Amino acid sequence: MTGRGVLEEKGCGMGWMRYPTSQEFHDLANVTQAMIWKGVAAISRARIDIAQTRLLREETRELRLQAQEARTRSEAHAVRAAYSAERAHLAAEWVACVAARPRLRA
Repeated sequence: MTGRGVLEEKGCGMGWMRYPTSQEFHDLANVTQAMIWKGVAAISRARIDIAQTRLLREETRELRLQAQEARTRSEAHAVRAAYSAERAHLAAEWVACVAARPRLRA
């Protein structure tokens, strides 16, 4: 830096040849602020997406549990129906056996 407030250029072409004007400084600040707000908006969208994903996951879990309970209930009904049919069949066989026995005269 020379005594006149000029920043000398560095080896890789980085740095300012002079101090930025007020307008250049504000332009850079505006660009920086715009980038920050874009980042804030992206984070907000990501949080909303995460929340929606969690809601969908919870709804899916509830639907899966409901389906599982329905299957369990229908299987229980099917077992009861099969048991009732088997009992009815056994009862019918028993009645047929009793009816086929010779009767004793009293």
